[in-house]
Amino acid sequence: MEEDDLIKSFLELTHCRNEIAKKYLTENNWNINYALNDYYDKELNSFVNEPNNQDKIYPADLTDLFNRYSDQVCPDGTKWITFEGMIKFIEELEISQQNSDNHNNTTTNISTEEKLNINRPETETEDANNDISIVILAKLLSWKNMNDSLDYEQFCNSWFIQGCSTLKDMRLLLFDLNHKFYHDPMYFVEIYNYTFNLLLDVDSTQLDMTTATEYWRQFLVTTRHKIPINVNEEICCMWFQFLKDTKKTFITFDCWKMILQFFQKYSNFQELASDYNETAAWPYIIDEFYEYLKDHSKI
Repeated sequence: MEEDDLIKSFLELTHCRNEIAKKYLTENNWNINYALNDYYDKELNSFVNEPNNQDKIYPADLTDLFNRYSDQVCPDGTKWITFEGMIKFIEELEISQQNSDNHNNTTTNISTEEKLNINRPETETEDANNDISIVILAKLLSWKNMNDSLDYEQFCNSWFIQGCSTLKDMRLLLFDLNHKFYHDPMYFVEIYNYTFNLLLDVDSTQLDMTTATEYWRQFLVTTRHKIPINVNEEICCMWFQFLKDTKKTFITFDCWKMILQFFQKYSNFQELASDYNETAAWPYIIDEFYEYLKDHSKI
């Protein structure tokens, strides 16, 4: 599409000013999907803050998709897509096949429940990229926790603002976002941070160590695809050994967020030995890790 056509499409979807549309498209190299994501994240924070949601008339194809996956009806007639409905949706989105196409590799045929791996920490997921793609989908839908259900407005508006009303549209968008994940450091961190609350058990504020470690491995030490940030694999593996040796059982969001910054800041043991400041605002568990590395003659 020409730049003028992209601006026109952006304006039709967002109803913003022309200069705002051009700004976001320019900043995202004229990729309208990236630009729309950026716009709604920064200008509206999420779809729920967008005015006049209830006045929108969604495409029939999009409404049909919601009805297809909604599997719970309340006494007042309100429909919801529960976890089981999302499993069906994810299967028909063919996320596994998308990853196979996107990275020119064959995925192992495992069930979607195994791929989701929610509340199933004993299951070893055979293709980490499927799990990450599901987190990308969850972020797109503002699906904050896997135990939550999605209502009509949340599902339809999330796709509508992206210009998607069919499974084909959705697959193409997710394909683009999956590519962005492996090439955009800021988006990588955004998806990484979003993962924590998505995986929490009901009424929990901490992530169990088994699940945390599994997803750290998927994000940081997968050898199948290069990630857009630099992480020293040996330091990362020592982190896993530290967690095991010290018998940690839960991880806070502060630790989840800051350990990634720690890995980004220190690219080798020499930098860590010379630059680490124990009085800086690192979580206590990271200070413990630093002492562990000294005790094991790594620094």
